[in-house]
Amino acid sequence: MLRFRGLHIVAGIAAMGVAAVLGMVMELNNTAIFTSSCVVYVAVSMWTESRIARHRNREQPLGEQLVGEQLVGEQRPREPRGGDQPSGDHRPHREGNAA
Repeated sequence: MLRFRGLHIVAGIAAMGVAAVLGMVMELNNTAIFTSSCVVYVAVSMWTESRIARHRNREQPLGEQLVGEQLVGEQRPREPRGGDQPSGDHRPHREGNAA
């Protein structure tokens, strides 16, 4: 069974709805209701995502990962550069039009 990966989005949408209802009860104008709902959505979804990630990292032993996932910070090893290519610090500065 696949894990549901959108729980933080669902939590954010639910919080957005609650914030919109509270804004209407407080008789805010539509712009204030929309803005506060968006702020609440982002805050709750980011908080929920961090909590879920913390929980998954605690559950999952080091070195074990799910199929198809890439560990954070893991990238392909870089190939060594040839000696005839200038490095980023020694590239000549070119001015003018690229054409």
